[in-house]
Order: sequence, then structure tokens, then C-alpha cells
Amino acid sequence: MDKTALTAVLKEKFGFDSFKPGQAEVLEALTAGKNTLAMLPTGGGKSLIYQMMGNMRDGLVIIVTPLLSLMQDQVARLNYAGESKVVALNSTLPQDARRTILRSLDQYKFLFVSPEMLGQTVVQSALRKVKINLLVVDEAHTIVSWGPDFRPDYLALPQVHKKLGQPQLLLLTATATPKMMNDITVPFGLPESDWFIYRQSVDRPNIYLHTETLANEGQKRERLADLVRQLQGPGIVYFSSRKLATSMADWLAENTDRRVAAYHAGLDTMSRYRIQQQFMLGQIDVIAATSAFGMGIDKDNVRYVIHYHLSNDLANYLQEIGRAGRDGEQSAAILLYVPGDENLQLNMIDGTIPNREVVMGYYDKRFGADEIGRDKANLLDFYAKQGMNPDEVATMFEARRQQRQQDLYNLVNYAKSDAGLRRQLLDHFGDDAKSNDEAESVGVVDWHPEELALVATEAPAELAGVTDWRTQVAKLFNLG
Repeated sequence: MDKTALTAVLKEKFGFDSFKPGQAEVLEALTAGKNTLAMLPTGGGKSLIYQMMGNMRDGLVIIVTPLLSLMQDQVARLNYAGESKVVALNSTLPQDARRTILRSLDQYKFLFVSPEMLGQTVVQSALRKVKINLLVVDEAHTIVSWGPDFRPDYLALPQVHKKLGQPQLLLLTATATPKMMNDITVPFGLPESDWFIYRQSVDRPNIYLHTETLANEGQKRERLADLVRQLQGPGIVYFSSRKLATSMADWLAENTDRRVAAYHAGLDTMSRYRIQQQFMLGQIDVIAATSAFGMGIDKDNVRYVIHYHLSNDLANYLQEIGRAGRDGEQSAAILLYVPGDENLQLNMIDGTIPNREVVMGYYDKRFGADEIGRDKANLLDFYAKQGMNPDEVATMFEARRQQRQQDLYNLVNYAKSDAGLRRQLLDHFGDDAKSNDEAESVGVVDWHPEELALVATEAPAELAGVTDWRTQVAKLFNLG
């Protein structure tokens, strides 16, 4: 289907007059039968692509998505847009509800599912009985970033794809290096000629890049408050843990004139939607968040993203700062760094990747799941089922540990740099776009938000004449 015909569908079904960059190219490839890997920026309209395919072709669109909260958000957003033939199959559902869904898959147009649920034999058996329109892997970089040492069911997706009869693939990501893109597609074992690869530049010229190195945690905390007071919102501040996001939200609310709320995956569904809708409507100025916030949130006027803690690596950092300035207007990405901040991430790496002693002890049954943790046990069970011996597994994990550490140190080098921030990001992703060194700065002295028109004039008042969050939430949950 050519772009003219696709645009007609876009207008009729979704009310838009034109596509965002990359959407039409990907849709043309899909309608021509190509398996597709598309790297589009955060806010680039990836979900519209599979929604259009669901409206243009018969059969079930299966969307593999990483987070339960994201899955619920995506279903609610489609419901809110008027799509009723959508369902999420996840571990929170009672067994009876799961069985009901599996018996009636032919009644749905969109199915959201985790890789763990998709890996279950009973789910695959039910899916083989229905026509599959498209198999979508959202946040497809998780196949290589999470699969090896966190969620191995992502590594099994190529095998699941074969068991389902190799339906057409759409792999979507906002952040992947050239090597990652190759590592994502190769395991599916499809001829290179069957693939269409679309890669958009990772450069976001309207996002001003800035880093600051502070002497200690106290200085960083006060600097964060200064920035929140100073900057025009809305804004997002990222923290490493749910506990700190919550406590810092309270502290910022007390020490600035901003309306601040914490958001993380530990909140109940109603609280998440309440916060999301208040933020969307301008009734919250700043979100103190973990990385769970942002996936599926389509707010285009976020003016700044501040990282109080380091992300896992440059890929995650790029994705998170990409939640600023989706409207194309001036925005800023600020990374606050204290020497030693990387130790938090290093400890997380050590805590998630089993060391040699754990691997050997689990294989020879000296350690059980209670001693090493259920997540590590599941991980080791996966590799045991693949026929790998303990020495092979331990060696692989050690290489993985070193790779993750190196990825983290690449981000630390970015944080500590005295120049060339944008060029570092572009080079890391193999992007040859021209670097605008004027759209970045390092250190407190070089920070001039007034030149970027990002200085707040006054604390924003409550919006008038808009539907409040209670009405929005009621619509999402069919409460009124």
C-alpha cells in the first residue's frame, strides 16, 4: 500500500492528516509483507503503526510488552480511544479469566502479553488456533539488554515465533546501537532479504544537553531544588528507586513552589492513572519517577528531564531524555553526577547477575531458590534447559557482567565530560548526524537557561476550563 492510500486510512480511522517521520515508511514495508525492525524516537508514534495494521487487516495483533503497568496503560489508552477489542493477558488475572480470554481470542483485535506469558504452552496452543495479523515486540532492545541476565523469556521469542508459524514481525525500539539491532534480528533466523530496517537519527536538536558534577549528595540535592524552582515545567526527575522517588517528591514539594508527585511501578492502577492524568492536564508540574514512568505516556510539552541518578547505560539514558520536547520546542536534559554514583548501578549489576559460586552451587543443588532468589533460579533454570553446563553459564555471565559495567562506564564518561556531549551520544549509536556543540554545556557556570527561554516566570495556576482528572479516570475505567 502506498503512502497516499495509507494517509487516507490515517485520516479516516485516526483523524490525522499526516504521518510522523518514519511511520509511513514502516507501514509501506509491513503492507508489502516485510518483517520490520524500526528504531523511532521516544514519542515518534510507534504504537500508531500496529494500531493501523490492526485496522487494515484481519487477525490478531499480538504486542509483547515488558512491564505490567505499561500493558495496562496501553489497553486503557486504546479503550479510551474507542477500541473495545483489546485485552491484556497477564499474571494478575485469575485463572478463570485467563481461560476465558484464551477461548475467545478470535473476538479480539489486539492482545497485549508479556514474554513470560507468551512462552506458556497453553497460550501458544490457543494462539495457533487463530489468525495472527502481526507479532509486535515493543521496546525490542530488551531482547538483548534484558534477555541474557534478567528476563530470559525474551531470548526465547525467536523460538516462540517459529511455534506460532512465523507470523509477520514488527520490532519497535527507540534506542539501539547498530550491533544491538543486528543482535535483535539475527536470532529469528530469517533471510536478510525478508527484513526492512528503518533507523531514524537519535539526535534531538531541540533537547539541550547539560551535565554537572557536584562534590557530594547534599550539594546535588540542593542543586536539584534550585533547578526545579528555576525551570519552566512540566518536568520529570528520574531516581534509581521507588523509595527515593517518593521521599524526594515530598521534599521537593516542601522546598519549592512546584506541585510534585512520585510515580513508579509500585503504585496501584488507580493511583497511576490519577497521577498520569493530572500530569497530562497540567495539574502536576514535576514527576519524581523511576524508569517505569514515560513508557506509554504521550505528553508532548515536557520541558526538562533531570537525572538525579545514573541510568543503566547510554541507551537507557537516551530513551529517558527523549521524553522531553516531543512538541519540537526547546527543552533540556540535565544529568547531575557525584563521583561514586556509579556504585549504585554496579551493585545492581552484581545483584542481578549470578556469580560463579552461585551458578555452581545451584547446579549441584547446594543452593536452592530460597538461598539465591527466585529470579536468579529462573534464570539458571532457563539456561539449564538450553543444555548449557554450569561452567559455560558462569563464563557467559562473567562476560555479561563486564559488558554491562563497560556500558555503565560509557555513561559515567559522558557525565564527567568537559565537552562534546552530543557527539558522544551520536557516535555511540553510529549516527553520523552533524553535532551542534552550541546546544550543550557542562557545569554550573555554563548553565544559562534564560538563553533557552526555559526560566519559569511564576508557579503555574490550576488550568481552567478543562476536564479534571477524576472524569478522565472514570472514562478510562468505564465508571461513568
